[in-house]
Amino acid sequence: MLVLYGPTVTGKTDLAIKLAQKYNGELISADSRQVYKGLDIGTGKVGFNSNVEKHDDYWIVDGVKINGFDLIGSGENFSVADFVKFASTTMIRIIEVNKLPIVVGGTGFYIKSYLYGIDTLGIPADLKLRQKLEELSVSHLYQKLLKIDPHRTRLMNDSDRQNPRRLIRAIEVLSSKSTIQPSNYPTIQNYLLIGLTAPNEYLYKRADKWLKIRLNHGLIKEVDKLIKQGISPDWLENLGLEYRWMTRYIQGKISLEEAKKRLQGDIHELIRRQKTFLNQFADIKLFDISKENWLKELEKTVSTWYNQQDGRI
Repeated sequence: MLVLYGPTVTGKTDLAIKLAQKYNGELISADSRQVYKGLDIGTGKVGFNSNVEKHDDYWIVDGVKINGFDLIGSGENFSVADFVKFASTTMIRIIEVNKLPIVVGGTGFYIKSYLYGIDTLGIPADLKLRQKLEELSVSHLYQKLLKIDPHRTRLMNDSDRQNPRRLIRAIEVLSSKSTIQPSNYPTIQNYLLIGLTAPNEYLYKRADKWLKIRLNHGLIKEVDKLIKQGISPDWLENLGLEYRWMTRYIQGKISLEEAKKRLQGDIHELIRRQKTFLNQFADIKLFDISKENWLKELEKTVSTWYNQQDGRI
């Protein structure tokens, strides 16, 4: 199995598609927002010049099947446990048809949980507790979590501290008396983990350019359509980034220029967090996309791994 991780705008999906074309592969998207139907432009599922066929729970892009797009409706919930289950069963199916599974995405927590496992996956949802917690404000949820585990709470980044779903899950896990059950999913052993990176300023410029392209291709209309379809503005705001600031603009809370400025800053912060998460992978092979020969070196690494006698799954 091949795994590609890196910050936004590093070209992970385009690269994964090219590698899939070369090595007869299928993609598994590891992105926490691309699982939702209707969130296409804001999540940057594919480039606007791609040849796309949309199907339920997968797309075919430039002749390559991408699993994990449009798994559930907007407004619903999708957890890391859901991703691990989906990715595991999808990987088995891909192997059974003699193709190479390629996991690609920018949600490092999904990839880490899939490769190494995570003990909280065995803790079930506590619906009664969730109903009580959902009545609390974000600040009250944060204070409640702070009382339960001050150290863990203070380590949370700003995005997690403002996300009620993540705060509720953290409280749920720390309050649970459940015994962790071993996973029934196959252990991932034979894989190559590739990380794409670049200096911050290089990525900031790419991100600013990509934001302008998406705005010109209907980002605001996409968010407005979701709201008119009855998707909760609060749910959209909790997604952060494009959906938070465009929702506030559409509701008249801020100007378009302010929304763009705040969104630009949040995307830059996301890039920094995603780069920091690269340190979570001890076995990752990094390639700097700002360097001249990075692609040639990457292709050589993949080819060597793939052509090893035990390099195929």
